[in-house]
Amino acid sequence: MRKLLMVMVVALMASIGFTASAQAAPVPMPFGFAYGNSTATGTINFTDGYTASVSGVVHAASGRRKVCATGFNGDVVSDTASCSPWAYAGGPNQPWSGSLRIPRPGGVVEVYILMYDENNTMLAGVVCTRSGCSRLQI
Repeated sequence: MRKLLMVMVVALMASIGFTASAQAAPVPMPFGFAYGNSTATGTINFTDGYTASVSGVVHAASGRRKVCATGFNGDVVSDTASCSPWAYAGGPNQPWSGSLRIPRPGGVVEVYILMYDENNTMLAGVVCTRSGCSRLQI
């Protein structure tokens, strides 16, 4: 009986350790979307803590374009938003990166990435979780 109990305890500890290490790995989520021929592509790295890092590239086919990323956990919004520099039509693509943080259990669980024009009008966007990204209806 004692041996069986010890085997069960060891098995339980191993399964808990396996689960904890599986959750500890950052989860990279690629994203990409377009508004006409203007595009935004990149990756969100959801961490095991309170943060998510975002990096990407913005391309403007006309006018000026920028993208901003904001993290959410329910009704709580990340401390800061991460915005790209302006990309100009005919100019180079603009790389950008930033970090989003929510000091709450679960940390950042959703990231909204929105594209704006030179008048700060929202043009297009996606919402991403650890499971995938969906296009927003704007």
